[in-house]
Amino acid sequence: MKLTPLQMIVMLVILAGIAYGTYSATMAQLPDITGTVVGNTSSHNQTDSIRGTIYVEDDSHNNISVIITNTTKIYKESNDDKLLEAKMNQLKKNSKIEVHTIGDPTNTIPPQIVAEKIIIKKKEK
Repeated sequence: MKLTPLQMIVMLVILAGIAYGTYSATMAQLPDITGTVVGNTSSHNQTDSIRGTIYVEDDSHNNISVIITNTTKIYKESNDDKLLEAKMNQLKKNSKIEVHTIGDPTNTIPPQIVAEKIIIKKKEK
């Protein structure tokens, strides 16, 4: 089957769209931050929508302040790699975590960002 130049262009645009769509769909599943909890705050002086903050050192040794709201989902990875619901008090110092965020970090020191989902990684043996 011989394709005209216009058909070739349409075919290339469709293939590029499929490749971009696949890339976008899989990138959405990767965490925005992977690192270690180095500190946290309690929720005593926070607003009604903010439960607290954890400070994370990412794999590049940068610190970031992760804001935990009432809508943030917190999970803990079980030994059989299932995600179980967890509480904020399980985010302890030296815990390895993955953070999925909402929006962009602030231009402050340290940067602040709102967490959509936090996964506490299981301890390595």
